[in-house]
Amino acid sequence: MKISNEQAEYLLKLPKKIIGPEGLLESLTIDQQFPFNQRFEIISAKDDEFTFLWEIKQSQKKSIRVSFHHQENDTKTGLLRVDYNSGHQNPEGISEFVPEKFHPYVGKSFSDKEHHIHYHVQGYKSLAWAIPLTDDDFQIKELNRGAQLNNTLADIVRVFAKTINLETVITINPLLL
Repeated sequence: MKISNEQAEYLLKLPKKIIGPEGLLESLTIDQQFPFNQRFEIISAKDDEFTFLWEIKQSQKKSIRVSFHHQENDTKTGLLRVDYNSGHQNPEGISEFVPEKFHPYVGKSFSDKEHHIHYHVQGYKSLAWAIPLTDDDFQIKELNRGAQLNNTLADIVRVFAKTINLETVITINPLLL
């Protein structure tokens, strides 16, 4: 299913909950491991017609990717992804569907050190467009290591959950080093 930019925005704003073995979860506690890799099935708390997939991947090379997809039958349409320590190349051309906030970044090549956020843009492959986190409202612009610091993986997961309007409360037991 192809979705418009407006539909993608609507899906991001829907209240959602994680689906567990016993149904919709009010809360979830996760033990952090390295590398951290989690995958959650999510359903709209308002309208169970909409299902989603949330993936959090941390590589051995210290990159972190947090992705959120709308699931329609057997397909996944990317709605939002935040990348830390991972490169990306934006498309070279724009269509009438590319929001103005992406225009300065046509053809931009993000280095591994340029943390960025991807959004769904109608008419392009899944999550083809990104902007620097420094130019977005996403609260965590940098990634730090260690439980005593701010902007850790656990903080990123909490901010991302808020961004996608996840109502399940997530607690992450930090990795003890």
